[in-house]
Amino acid sequence: MRNVAPRVLLIGAGHAHVEVLRQASLRAPPSAAWTLAVDCNPAIYSGMLPGLVAGQYRAEELAIDAVALARRAGAEVVLEAVRRVDAERRRAVTTSGRELAYDFASLDVGSDLVGIDLPGVREHALPVRPIQRLVAGLDELIARARAASGPEPFRLLVVGAGAGGVELAFCFQARLRAETSRGAEVTMVDRAEEILPGAAASLVQRVVHASRRRGIRFELGAQVEALDNGAARLAGGRRLAADAVVWSPGPAAHPFLRESGLPVDERGFVRVRPTLQVEGSGRLFAVGDCASLAGMQKAGVYAVRGGPVLAGNLRRLARGQPLRVYRPQREFLSLLNLGDGTAIGAWRGTGFEGRWVMRLKDRIDRRFVERYR
Repeated sequence: MRNVAPRVLLIGAGHAHVEVLRQASLRAPPSAAWTLAVDCNPAIYSGMLPGLVAGQYRAEELAIDAVALARRAGAEVVLEAVRRVDAERRRAVTTSGRELAYDFASLDVGSDLVGIDLPGVREHALPVRPIQRLVAGLDELIARARAASGPEPFRLLVVGAGAGGVELAFCFQARLRAETSRGAEVTMVDRAEEILPGAAASLVQRVVHASRRRGIRFELGAQVEALDNGAARLAGGRRLAADAVVWSPGPAAHPFLRESGLPVDERGFVRVRPTLQVEGSGRLFAVGDCASLAGMQKAGVYAVRGGPVLAGNLRRLARGQPLRVYRPQREFLSLLNLGDGTAIGAWRGTGFEGRWVMRLKDRIDRRFVERYR
């Protein structure tokens, strides 16, 4: 009797899932009946997004055509977002109500943003998630800065002083200075009392020094409560004037994960075992920002490293073999693009900066994207 290939459903096209599809495309005959459910294509590589903002890359250089990759793997493609997962019945339900049955499934859907539903944020801010929204709104923001009249600099608020917010602040400033006659006044706002929480002290110090050289200001310990047309309102009633606001305060879990009855942590991210299987479900996996595992931060490097483990474990599970354990690395190379041809980095507590650091980052990023072309 011929074995029937298991039905494997990939929900989302994050860094780990594109690696699963790449490996599947190299195997003949196919090891599974694959389905990819994704609401937008192409996927955008987040590591190069600040460079796009700075004008260093074209949008197509960041793009990974997940649909083409899926079809090379012989996968069915469903161009819809999944909004509910029934782990017990092994079904995923899309926004249109379509049910997708599976034998094994994996979630790699990234995250939403903290505070996105605060008053005025959706109307007046340019959010960094979904990434396609930032890419689509970038040219409009730059055009608005060019068209603004008067001698005062264009005032940009970047809400969030994590790694993503820091890169965007520097890269937006570099772009606005290059393309507008007024220059740019950039302020980073964060409710935390320090920038880059959890980062190496050497990295933080170099970013602080670079911000002083470039005139980028910090408003720390400041909680944004609302946005309106022209200002951010902080807790306590103070207002910060702004011509534009970029919203990057950190990741929040997609509500459908909790609403699906999946096991989640206190922030709503799906709890997984070291094999990347969702707790309490041997047939459902989760990886990347949507997953919660001790020692795993919300950073792209963890999804990239998790991809090969996930791909192997899906194959092993289908064969009835023992699964591999994913062990998040304790340290990783940090590289922050400053938008002016230089970058700041840190490795094992040692900080460094310069044009050579940006060349290193560019080489790493381009190599990642080319892997999936």
